[in-house]
Amino acid sequence: MRKKTALSLLLEVFTVRWPMRLIMLLLAGVAAVMGLLGPLLQKEFVDQVLSSPSTFQSILPLDFQSFSPLSLLIGAFICLLISLVCSQLVNFLGAREAVIVQKKWAQELYLKILDLRTDTLEGRPVGELVSVYATDVPSATVLLEQSIPQGAGIIFPLLVAPLAIITIFQIPWFPTYSLILGISALNFFLAYRQSRFFFQFKKLAADRISLVSEWIQNIRYLRILSWVPAFEKKIFSVRENETANRIRMLTNGQTMNGIASSVTFFLNLAAIGALVYYQGDHVTPGSLLALLWIVGVFLTRPFRMMPWFFTFIFDAWTSLRRMSDVYLLENSEPYKRHKNFDKMNFRRPEHLLMKVQNLNLHIGQHHILKNINFELREKELLAVVGEVGSGKSLLLLSLLGETGATFDQYQIDGNDGRTIHLDQLRQYFTYVPQEGFIMSASLRENVAFEYDIGQESDNAIRTSLRRAQLDYSQERLTQGLDTLIGERGVNLSGGQKQRVSLARVDFFPAPIVLLDDSLSAVDVDTENKLIESLIDGAWRERGRILVTHRLTVLDKVDRIIFLDQGEIKGIGTYQELLGSNSQFREYAASVARNDQ
Repeated sequence: MRKKTALSLLLEVFTVRWPMRLIMLLLAGVAAVMGLLGPLLQKEFVDQVLSSPSTFQSILPLDFQSFSPLSLLIGAFICLLISLVCSQLVNFLGAREAVIVQKKWAQELYLKILDLRTDTLEGRPVGELVSVYATDVPSATVLLEQSIPQGAGIIFPLLVAPLAIITIFQIPWFPTYSLILGISALNFFLAYRQSRFFFQFKKLAADRISLVSEWIQNIRYLRILSWVPAFEKKIFSVRENETANRIRMLTNGQTMNGIASSVTFFLNLAAIGALVYYQGDHVTPGSLLALLWIVGVFLTRPFRMMPWFFTFIFDAWTSLRRMSDVYLLENSEPYKRHKNFDKMNFRRPEHLLMKVQNLNLHIGQHHILKNINFELREKELLAVVGEVGSGKSLLLLSLLGETGATFDQYQIDGNDGRTIHLDQLRQYFTYVPQEGFIMSASLRENVAFEYDIGQESDNAIRTSLRRAQLDYSQERLTQGLDTLIGERGVNLSGGQKQRVSLARVDFFPAPIVLLDDSLSAVDVDTENKLIESLIDGAWRERGRILVTHRLTVLDKVDRIIFLDQGEIKGIGTYQELLGSNSQFREYAASVARNDQ
């Protein structure tokens, strides 16, 4: 997906389905011309009925004085009706086109965010990304829904009305345009000020959404740690700033509305004064009616819409800039996401399953993983150990293509992992993160990882749960596979979440299993059963990489990778490392002391 700046997104508003934009402008132009022609026909009607000498200087190749009063009245009605219908069609098309562009941008942003790696999104809160969908995409498409229809409804009347006033009523151009430009400048200033309040409103709303999302997701831990009051105080503080900004925004908005409403009164006074001053005794009832209609009716809507027209433009521009920030995000080594790709036919190599040479990971100025080299052989159980922050979890994410890691060689199942599509690469793996991912769905759907799945896979799901040591009849899962699990597994303990995730891995037989400290929340007895039934049992034919902090597991693995500050300090069996690696012995002794 190509990068998009705010300017290119703005151009898309006008170029996507551009024939519809031309139709909207054409309809708006017809509405303006018909809206002006109506009062001019009314003028002729009134002057003919009252037998007033007409001063109407037609700019059209028609002699309106030759028409009967009834035909003039009917013509005025038809013109105003056409103007109204065209205006409503412009509004309808604007709303319809806005929905189409919203769908396009939302789909693009979804795919964009889906393709961004964890390290690329680091530092961006969830609420910021949510606000792009919830606030900025609809706000940006207001350009279509409001600004283009309103802009056409403002620009065309402001173009034709002064020409009619100057040409027909002989009022000089200088006072006419001075008054219109003065009102426009005032509206522009107030709208710019309002747009700044709108921008702050969206920013503060995004901050609040981020905080509330974090509060909801971690409420249990916040309550345990007695941090709820402090966290809520922070939320209230943001909310107070948001409310204060909203009050200023509403005050400025009411000022805009007040000025827009009172403009008509002053325009009428100015128009009548100018007409009397410049035409004197030549003023006819029809001229007075037509001028009041043009100024008091025809120009009223544009001037009332003008402040909000500018506001919507400024507000949409800030949203386009926020959207472009997401469009411009790039992984350090971008890849193309293919909608359709062939499912990999996994080969079973006789010996080597995966080989990594010179894996390096830089995040910002920090060199996180340094020259990592190792092999994973068929049916091998490989453990990765090291102090907190040594890079164990990032190593697994790098194998999954979720970081910007580089490789001199990344061979997997006989393929080059650097060149195959990421969607294909990830088919080789199943993965259990430190906190197993749980959907707000039934137990059946969580294991099968599919919504609305039928009961045809229940036997396989029960087998996977049994292997994962999760007996729902004894663990308050009273509805069996139909038991509904709350959002983020709120109804489950940490150990239950991990075992559901392990059951899911068992249900999907990929060649390589990545386990990121996925036994940390279970007791030692359950851990031994899981190793026996799954890791060294049902998964024995798979390659397995286990990140762990438990020494009790290490004598059961085939080999150990010992990481320290992003570097491999030793590879071997538990006994080999204890015998030959003093740094590993210090690490093992430290872990043993902490476990006591």
